[in-house]
Amino acid sequence: MNKQRSKSILIGGICALSLAMGLSRFGFTPIIPLMQRDTGISEWVIAVLASVNNLGYLIGAYISRKQCIRKHLLLWLGIGIAGSIFTLTAMSLTLNEMFWLLLRLLAGFFSAILFVVASSLTLGQGRSDWAGYLYSGVGIGIALSGIFTPLFDSAGGWQASWQGLAVWGSAFGIVAWRTLSKTLCLAAKEPVKIRHTNHFMRDYKWYVLLVVYGLEGVGYIITATFIVQMIKAMPELSHIANQSWILIGLAAVPSTLLWAQLAKKTDIKVSLILAFALQALGVLLTVAIPNQISVLIGGALFGGTFMGITSLTITLAGKMKPENQMEAIGELTTVYAIGQIIGPIVAAYLQKNVNSLAPSFFAVSVLIVALFALMALSLKDIILKDCKSE
Repeated sequence: MNKQRSKSILIGGICALSLAMGLSRFGFTPIIPLMQRDTGISEWVIAVLASVNNLGYLIGAYISRKQCIRKHLLLWLGIGIAGSIFTLTAMSLTLNEMFWLLLRLLAGFFSAILFVVASSLTLGQGRSDWAGYLYSGVGIGIALSGIFTPLFDSAGGWQASWQGLAVWGSAFGIVAWRTLSKTLCLAAKEPVKIRHTNHFMRDYKWYVLLVVYGLEGVGYIITATFIVQMIKAMPELSHIANQSWILIGLAAVPSTLLWAQLAKKTDIKVSLILAFALQALGVLLTVAIPNQISVLIGGALFGGTFMGITSLTITLAGKMKPENQMEAIGELTTVYAIGQIIGPIVAAYLQKNVNSLAPSFFAVSVLIVALFALMALSLKDIILKDCKSE
């Protein structure tokens, strides 16, 4: 594969993930306070909207593992791109809460489909080392949503914010379609470099990795969804709420590449353990010491780790399951989505029955459990096997 084509594939994958995750999935986060201000939407409806988005993500992640997706990647790539842009646009066209619920459900579904398909296309045929570059797309989308939402808001309130993100999403979608669809067409004419098998073998190491990644889904979703709303609710910190979201996105952009470089110098397990520890510290700082410096440091640590954990985990999955990479990504994304459904439910219960800070302390506890589970995971044979192949 020539360099020009390689760059084209990578750019397409980055744009696809910027649309799927940074805008379609998490663009809701900085718009929540605007919808509360302009429409009077209740805390309960916001929580339900977040939950159905996670449910849609779970459904999409589960379906993405199926044969029908693998056989029609071009079709599902188009569905994921078009569906993500449609849901961004349509959110601004109604005040009906039931339609909002349906749209956020569909946004989660299309996000998961596009995430898995684009990841598989970009990282396929021995390109798992590109994960550090690829997942920077999520941070790019998050940073853009944080930077431009206030500008769109000043032009036309919450509705203009959704429409502005849809315009950005369209630009990303066009680039993703032009590059990745061309890749699919060219790949169909070339011999497959990696043999695929329908026998997906699972051992205890795979199940431990699934548990760890599922716990990450629980631990991170509380902060990722509600951090802007949470900071806005603190009078002394409300002025930095949107800045904290931009910081999370900006920290996420280089983080995946930096974690990939660290993994090369140490190994994936050590890097994952450090990432989980720093993420737990970041979440803790935002609630344990509620001042401007700690919140911004906590946001930077959170932004600098959550996509790093994703890229490292998917890179590891590619090394563990090189012949079933798409199924492996789909299975990991499924348990991640399950975690993201459990997280808000538990958070809502704790917020109601304990206090407003309890969900974040719960998230920290879950991340620490994941860290200890990761410590017990032996990857020596995988690392040695990978070294021999190089």
